[in-house]
Amino acid sequence: MLIGTYEHNLDGKNRVFIPAKFREELGETFYYTFYGSEYPSIQLYSKQGFKDALDEELEKAKDSGEKRAIKAKFLMAAGEASYDNQGRVVFNPMSTKKAGIEKQCIFVGFFDYVEVMSPETYERYLGAITLDSTLDEEASANEKKIYREYKSSGKLLGFDKE
Repeated sequence: MLIGTYEHNLDGKNRVFIPAKFREELGETFYYTFYGSEYPSIQLYSKQGFKDALDEELEKAKDSGEKRAIKAKFLMAAGEASYDNQGRVVFNPMSTKKAGIEKQCIFVGFFDYVEVMSPETYERYLGAITLDSTLDEEASANEKKIYREYKSSGKLLGFDKE
């Protein structure tokens, strides 16, 4: 499982240290791409994970033209990476530029892949999930409980008691 959040920096040669827990799951050689994320990031996949992610996207295609477009978008920004003896990899400059990564990188595990993003993108992402209570079942349940209590007490304007 690829879980957790880590922060590392790109060095002057566009190398970055990959967290050990992620290295274990990704394998000796892994794939990265810039594709499909609502928030600009580089996605890291194990070899099998990369194939599975591409297959999943291709299943959504309605015809061969869409399949070709998906392949192009997914594979044009893709690269294969291996670690040096210090656990670092080199991302191509196009990927880091598209992801808005200049120096600091935030690594976020999403169970079957990792997203590498800039601190600014990470903050926007956190803000979005914090505001979206549908992603937080406990908060949603508490909101519903409070709503029912106020509604039954008649303290909410415009709502009649059930």
